[in-house]
Amino acid sequence: MSAIETVKVIVDAEKQAAKMIDDATSEANAIRKKIDSSIQQQRQQMLDEAKKRAADISSRAGDEGKQEADNYETDSANTLKALVSKAISKKNATVEKLVTMLMRVE
Repeated sequence: MSAIETVKVIVDAEKQAAKMIDDATSEANAIRKKIDSSIQQQRQQMLDEAKKRAADISSRAGDEGKQEADNYETDSANTLKALVSKAISKKNATVEKLVTMLMRVE
């Protein structure tokens, strides 16, 4: 084989190697883009799920707060009724004591 043929073979091998490297780089870039896209989709999905869970927790907390406020209101109303009933039941005895005390003063 002559020197020119040898150089041609070397040049062709270098061209093939360069093409293989370019093809491999292109394929690696395509794979990297797919992986990046997949990661971004997974992140977005996780973010959406976290937002939904946060909204559910917030809604449940609001419902529980409303229920607790309703219970407190009911308990307060019952306590107030009991105090009013107790005051009314002691009203006559208190009035009689006051009248007795006023009569003694005179």
